[in-house]
Amino acid sequence: MSDPQRRRVRVRRSPKIGVFLLLGAVAGALVAIVAVNVTPPDPTTPTIQTAAFLAALLAPVGALIAGAVALVLDRISERRAKIVEAERVPPTFRPAAPVPDDAAAAPAPTTGDDAAQ
Repeated sequence: MSDPQRRRVRVRRSPKIGVFLLLGAVAGALVAIVAVNVTPPDPTTPTIQTAAFLAALLAPVGALIAGAVALVLDRISERRAKIVEAERVPPTFRPAAPVPDDAAAAPAPTTGDDAAQ
């Protein structure tokens, strides 16, 4: 492996933890809405208030559980990681066309005094 263009790299698939947290929070809110609609209503509090309060409590719980699942999946993906040979490919891009100098072509800004003349 004396070629500087080739090197050994570790490749693994890892979960996006932010997506797991968001989906867990949404799942917690949905569980709250279902729980409020399944249980008999309380005449002293409005249903929407009960649902909002329960969603505010269960959304972080759902995010916490989903985050734990994501961390477990991340650890599993570390164990399944593979070491492969990668080759560096030089970038192939064309330089951008030169930008014309718009300052000379743009009209001079006018002020209120210039418009009166």
